[in-house]
Amino acid sequence: MNKPCTPGQSPVESWNHLSIIQRHKSRGIKVWYLRENSHGQIHYRSLGTTNKSVAQQCLQRLLVLRFALPWENPIPKDMGSLAQEFVSRPSLKKDSAEQYNRILEHFITWCQNKGIYNVFKIEVEDAQKYYLELHKKSARQRCRVCGIFLNWVYKQNRIDRVHPFKLIEYRKTVRTVRDSWSPEEVRRIVESAPDKELRMLWALMAYAGLRISEASNLTDDNIRGKSILVVGKGDKLAVLPIGKRLSEELALYGPLGSGLLISKQRSIRELKKVCQKLHIEGWVANHKFRHSFASNLAAHNCPVGITMRLMRHSSSTMTLDIYTHILQADLLKWVDAVDE
Repeated sequence: MNKPCTPGQSPVESWNHLSIIQRHKSRGIKVWYLRENSHGQIHYRSLGTTNKSVAQQCLQRLLVLRFALPWENPIPKDMGSLAQEFVSRPSLKKDSAEQYNRILEHFITWCQNKGIYNVFKIEVEDAQKYYLELHKKSARQRCRVCGIFLNWVYKQNRIDRVHPFKLIEYRKTVRTVRDSWSPEEVRRIVESAPDKELRMLWALMAYAGLRISEASNLTDDNIRGKSILVVGKGDKLAVLPIGKRLSEELALYGPLGSGLLISKQRSIRELKKVCQKLHIEGWVANHKFRHSFASNLAAHNCPVGITMRLMRHSSSTMTLDIYTHILQADLLKWVDAVDE
């Protein structure tokens, strides 16, 4: 809400109450803040940028808006409405939209509990507090989604501002050791699935290297003779061969109909139970089927170019990382061979 100038005070004179400052420069934090002196009381608001020229531009815009007529400043939409617009975009896939919606609902509820109802009032300090209260495993992913959402809101409103989640300090994470299942372990896991739907889902990931979203949405229309037509990341089309093992699983299951439509949560929950029952230790994830598919190709000396094509990697670096992992296990063998 715009505050009128006090009697006898011109707009130009009240400009002196607003300025920009770097509050924590001594600590290495170079974010610029808006400093407002209101009758001797000092208030600070993060501008979300470390660029002085951008901060100065923000200040000039605020000065203009401060003395604009009330009807010249539209009433900002509530965060819930903005989030619904964000997840309803046609460019966002169904799975991503559902995930984003769950994350943003949690974030918006957290903001409201803290008394924050305006999306433009979310500061770096708020983002840091939210991150620290999250579960460690999902914290970075949740903050990444919140940052994408805020960045979208800024662009929609033509605001040149860095979203606060980009400026917070993240914990150092310990990278998970991504081991792989052997072909025999993969076979045992697939055959131990609790029902035929999960068995088919796991087989598609294990024997064709599909991602779980691709496998669960596969229909009869995607089966073209001895090939699978897959719509992957970025809506890229790919034609993949159906091997002997997958062909047997498809024949055992029958028509796919409109798809398996099994959630990631149910799949990983049952997968962990099966691995525990079979005494298969190590990292357990839906994506491990795809990772094992690639690792087993590398272990059988499949050419890098063919593995890259089967995995549909956008960069050869991703494929070579898998080969480096496999070759690491053989280093000792080659070192010992020198003395023979």
